Amino acid sequence: MISTMTEIVNKVIFKRAINFFIFSATIVIIVTIITYMINPDFKEVMKENDSNSLTQVRESTGMDQVGLFIVNNGFLVPLQMFFFALIPIQFLYFVNIISTISSLGVFFGIALQIDFEKGFELIISSLPHFIFEIFGFCLLAAVLFELNQVVRGKIRNLFKKNKEGHSLIKKFIKTIIAYAVFVLPIIIVAAFLETYIADIILSLFQ
Repeated sequence: MISTMTEIVNKVIFKRAINFFIFSATIVIIVTIITYMINPDFKEVMKENDSNSLTQVRESTGMDQVGLFIVNNGFLVPLQMFFFALIPIQFLYFVNIISTISSLGVFFGIALQIDFEKGFELIISSLPHFIFEIFGFCLLAAVLFELNQVVRGKIRNLFKKNKEGHSLIKKFIKTIIAYAVFVLPIIIVAAFLETYIADIILSLFQ
């Protein structure tokens, strides 16, 4: 069982996930700094980033909030990434991660502008769930990298006489297993951290 799991998420996939995470963290830092420096219109930014789902999250508490985080980050976002991975364009499935980390960077930058000290405290309190959530997405992206590779290989095979490549069905099944066994639990941990631990860390600065 353990050997099967290590085959599904092997060292290559894990290393790729780490690289994706480092890239994502770098983007967050860059966007945070740029947002802090350019002094954007706060009302317009908040209006553009507002949505029904965000409103629901803000109005919910406790396990209801955990549930909303899990539904959005554990099911809706991965589902979108999966469908993007089926399109034979490399890294298209990374769009969701770029969107998430960019919004996070803008939020951090605005928080620092409004009150640098409190903004810094907010960033520190967000780090635990940010690390788990983004790494979960990056791990999924690392798995989808190989699924997308097979999809693109199948498209290329349409124009070749000698067919080659891996089974799309087998890769699809491995992707689902990797998501269920590794990615979803990480996202669930992130949901609990964001709901309960973030406020505790923030209160330590008071």
